Amino acid sequence: MNYEEVEQIRDIQFRVHDVFLNKCRKEHASLEIVTSSGEIIEGVIDCYDKDTIIVHNEMAQMMIFKHSISYISPRSGKQMIKPENSKWDDNYVKKERYLCAAR
Repeated sequence: MNYEEVEQIRDIQFRVHDVFLNKCRKEHASLEIVTSSGEIIEGVIDCYDKDTIIVHNEMAQMMIFKHSISYISPRSGKQMIKPENSKWDDNYVKKERYLCAAR
C-alpha cells in the first residue's frame, strides 16, 4: 500500500471525534474543555476543523488547538454518543470483570 492509498483510506475512515463534536455543536451543548496544561474552558462549539475548535461563552470567543486538549465533557453529563448495546450489556461487563480478576 502506498502513501496515497493510506491517505485515501484515512479520509474515508469513521472519525468518532467528528461525530461527537458535531453533535455537541448541533445541540449547542455546554462543554467543559480541559487543556493539557490543566486549564478549564467552558463554552459552546461554534465550529471546528481538523486542527482547531472555535468555542464561545459569556466572556469571549476562543480558538482552541486540538493538540492542546486533554479531554472534552458535556457539562450536563449527557451522553452525546450512545455505546453499542451489544458491547455494553450486563454479560459484557461481567465477562470483563472476570477477565480483569483473572489477570
